Order: sequence, then C-alpha cells, then structure tokens
Amino acid sequence: MTTPILQTSPSGLTATWLPFGAHLISVRLPDGTDILAKHDLPETYQGAGPYLGSIIGRVANRIGGAAFTIDGQSYAIAHNDNGHALHSGPDGFDRQVWDVTQEGEELVFRHTSPAGDQGYPGNLDVTLRTRLSDNELQITFIAITDAPTPVNLSQHGYWNPTGLFDRRLDTLRLSSPADRYTEVGEDLIPTGMSPAVDGTPYDFRSPRRIGPDFIDVNLLVPGDGLREMAKLTDGMRSVTILSDYPGLQIYSGESLDAVAGMNARAALAMEPQYPPDAINQPVDGEDTILRPGEVYRHTIIYRFDGPGFEAAALNDATP
Repeated sequence: MTTPILQTSPSGLTATWLPFGAHLISVRLPDGTDILAKHDLPETYQGAGPYLGSIIGRVANRIGGAAFTIDGQSYAIAHNDNGHALHSGPDGFDRQVWDVTQEGEELVFRHTSPAGDQGYPGNLDVTLRTRLSDNELQITFIAITDAPTPVNLSQHGYWNPTGLFDRRLDTLRLSSPADRYTEVGEDLIPTGMSPAVDGTPYDFRSPRRIGPDFIDVNLLVPGDGLREMAKLTDGMRSVTILSDYPGLQIYSGESLDAVAGMNARAALAMEPQYPPDAINQPVDGEDTILRPGEVYRHTIIYRFDGPGFEAAALNDATP
C-alpha cells in the first residue's frame, strides 16, 4: 500500500500516487521541479500528519459539533477537532487503502465506505478518475449512496511553485476571482455569514503576495461549472486550479513544520470543495446531501506552467 504509482505525460510532467489514502505524493514539472509538499518516504504517510496530498472524505473541512440532521434523523459522528469533525474524523478516506486500476489513459481509485463509517449513514461508493495531459492533472470525483448522507470530497495538496520547502511562501503571488468568503468564529466553524472580500486579507482578485498573515478560509468563487478558482505563482512557475465546486479552502500551512525538512508556511493548501459545515449551514442552497439515485460528480484540474513546457510543445509541433 506504500508502493508509488507513476503517471507521466509526453511533456515530461509526472504525478505520483499511493494507494494508501489515494495520496498524491509528487508533481514534477518538465524542468525537474517538484512543486508539491511531500514526506521523504512513502511509508511516512501512514503516520499522523497535515494531510499532505491526501483525498479527504466523506466530508472535507469541518462539521460543527460533529453532528447533523437529515430528514429529521440526527447523527453523531467521530470528532477530532475540539469537539468538531475535521476532514471526516480521525479515520477518514486519507487513512484507507484504495483499490487502483489503470483504465486506458486514466488511473482509477475506488473505495467503499460502509454505513456507520465514522458515524455516517449509508454505504458510499467513491471513484476517483485521474488523467495527466501535457500540462494538466485532472481529478474527477464520482460517488453514489444507498441512503442520504453528506458528501464533500476534496484533494488536500500543498503547493509551492518554487519547489523549495525549507523556506516560507510569503513572497509567492496568489490570485482568485472569489468575491465572498465563509466567515468563521474562533473555532473555525462558520458564523452563517458570507461577506464580501472587499477590504479583507482574502481579496485576491488582483494578484498579490500572500504575506505573513495566517490564512485558513473558504473562498466563494462566483459562477457555475468548470472555472478558474486560483493561481499561485513565483513568477517563473505556476499552478492554476480550475473546478466546478462552489468554494476553495486555502490554508497557509503553519502546521508544515511537523514534516521533516520542511518549514511552517512552506506551501499553500488549495482545496476546491463545498464550504465548511454546509450540512448544518447551507451556503447558497448547497447542503452537501447526496441521496440514493443521485450521482455526486465534481472535477478539479491543476494546470501547470514553467520552464520545459515550451520545449515539449515545440517538439510536439515538429513534423
């Protein structure tokens, strides 16, 4: 379960995965720069840590009071964050061994979460379909259930386009079209308000440095369907995230100093998802409940740029 699985593209872009937690453990650009924060050894992912590159489920982010109600039925789920559930509890999808198959150009991960897992209702069948192209990594989440249950799947990668994780990311530039954010209290549980980003540290509508401030916020990106959520760049290399999710959680990585050889704030977590605690506090009508007969389907695309891609494009164009 700690044997890495490599995907490669004609441009020289590579992505490396583990069956354990469906962890994405490396994204290496054609110039050799690995821009994804990672542990030194594959087996280290089995220990506790800051969710480096893991798939989060059933529910990413926080559920207030580790409890919710669906159709008049109350459920108490496992808590692991001061009485709240964070990333589904202590034994979420990031702790499970996924089945992996190669289907054409796609690497496909599958996992079944049984009814009662962490206290959640219903059997949930989850599929991740991953595809690597010349300059993009695409992940599609698909899930079905036999009983109503909250679902909010995400990928928890920490990114730094410099590939240097022994220093802080404060000088990197971030842009995002998000015009609102999910306001939270001291416990990081939403207050029920979604104010405008104007005049706040969360206004990245024009590219700017991340700066030294602590950030752990869910940005709400206007529009529907697949669209740009954010772009992180060092001026030479960049990762742009596109998704059809309504929000993007960004976290400035203060906990990364727990990883060997890595600084606090060495990389930025960028997680497309529904807002935190949406099962209890729906935002714009989104409550994250998946019902029998429905299909949960969302896509994340990571688009990369930097040295080496231009050469690959020229080689492809050569008769």
